[in-house]
Amino acid sequence: MEWTAETLDSVLDELRARRGDTTSIEVKRAAGRLPNLTETLCAFANMPEGGTIILGVDEAGGDFNITGVEDVASLEARVISANRQSVRPCPTLEPQTIRCREGDVLVIEVIALPLKERPAVTRGHSYLRQSDGDYRMQDHELRMIEVAKLHVEEQVDYDLTPAHGRNREDLIPELVEAYLKEVRAQDRRLRGRTDEQILQLTNVLKASGEPTLAGLYALGDYPQGQYPSLTVTAAVQLPGGEGSPRNRNLQDFTGPVPVLLAEVMEWVEDNLDIVRRYRPDGHMESVAELPLNAVRELVANALVHRDLGPNTLGTGKGIQVRLRPDALFIQSPGGLRGVSLEQLESVEHAQAAVNQRLYQMAKKLKLPDGAAVIEGEGGGIREVFRSVADRGLPRPKLTDASVRFTAWLWRAADRSRRRDEVLPPRGVPERKAAVDSPAGLPMPASSRPTRHESHVLRLLVESGAMPIRELARTAGLSVSQIRYALARPIAEGLVVMEGRQGQRDTRYRVVEGSRIG
Repeated sequence: MEWTAETLDSVLDELRARRGDTTSIEVKRAAGRLPNLTETLCAFANMPEGGTIILGVDEAGGDFNITGVEDVASLEARVISANRQSVRPCPTLEPQTIRCREGDVLVIEVIALPLKERPAVTRGHSYLRQSDGDYRMQDHELRMIEVAKLHVEEQVDYDLTPAHGRNREDLIPELVEAYLKEVRAQDRRLRGRTDEQILQLTNVLKASGEPTLAGLYALGDYPQGQYPSLTVTAAVQLPGGEGSPRNRNLQDFTGPVPVLLAEVMEWVEDNLDIVRRYRPDGHMESVAELPLNAVRELVANALVHRDLGPNTLGTGKGIQVRLRPDALFIQSPGGLRGVSLEQLESVEHAQAAVNQRLYQMAKKLKLPDGAAVIEGEGGGIREVFRSVADRGLPRPKLTDASVRFTAWLWRAADRSRRRDEVLPPRGVPERKAAVDSPAGLPMPASSRPTRHESHVLRLLVESGAMPIRELARTAGLSVSQIRYALARPIAEGLVVMEGRQGQRDTRYRVVEGSRIG
């Protein structure tokens, strides 16, 4: 990358908006002496896209003022010397000097080491970048790099691993039926095959009758029973000092891929702010503060392209969704494979499936709204950037750290200063003690009702105990939406489950006495 004064100004503006360094940029004042850069050099060397060190800028207070360096040639020589003496193997450095009115700024591009040469080590430890800092790599992350090296020459198909001890009865019949229908509609060579043949030919089942990891994850009733790391965890992160609560609306999501996607999306909708904006026709509308199609694309990608190897599934590494004051981020185990971050963000067609069997299954799985889990056209990330740009929001940030992939969707920078334009999140309405049903019966309400809660509880109050599938048909919702709507009422004792989850005769009913709120 060719740096100019204009490039530097643009980057510093982005850092000021963040009020801190990023995964790919480290800023130092470097006044009078060489700052300790060995861990940063090591971390950037281990990142798939490398990184940039900027010397001669003061980040104090998030201002990122250009201060300049006194002897840029001497400073450059000392950085190169520290790199060669302290980092093994040492990455290639590409220094550039930018002449600014305030003084000279030294920009050093750290070129990533080839995968076969990683990890770089300094003082006996390897490092990676995370957010705005360098952190020491853990043992399982080092093992993931070694496994990634093997993948360069020999593909390891973890999604084909058999789920030992499981069989077709562990799959959800309705999902299997819909999947088979879609396979026959899309693939004429399989139209005349039996259900069992299709499930084996598409790698849902092994010849032994056991589901593959991909098959259980895509269609299983409870894949997290055998693979707990397939759980998705979401939370709203709160600002605050020591002693203040750090999270709210913390929730774990379980079930197969379509259920996970539907329930995580409902959680996101419930916790995002609602903003008013003008439509092209001049009318006002209320929409989620972030484009939901962009969120959906990133969540679906995380679910389908996450690493399924033993160094993540075996160490409890799951997908994390966090809504922070400044951004929504989605982090999944494992990095990109077969495509670079630059290719992924470019206008060119970029497509590479980490889990090929799971990817093909996901293209044939539908959500309640009729959309496929994955469209499979390879242009989803471009649609994310386009949707965000249409809203006038900052460009999303994608970070490949080799052992994890993180996507950031930035919330509006001025959201805290325009509360008159922002409505409360749908998941945190003002609590009402009770809401009357049409029959005049007082309705229960949880502490933080979700969008469909009142509708579902009203049906239970009026109809009595109901099985979940009957409740879904009556409510006009999916089973996953019913489960999400009932999660908090069950946790707070407003609703009880009579039976066990997954059994067909399990029924849900409102607890007597909870109707008065």
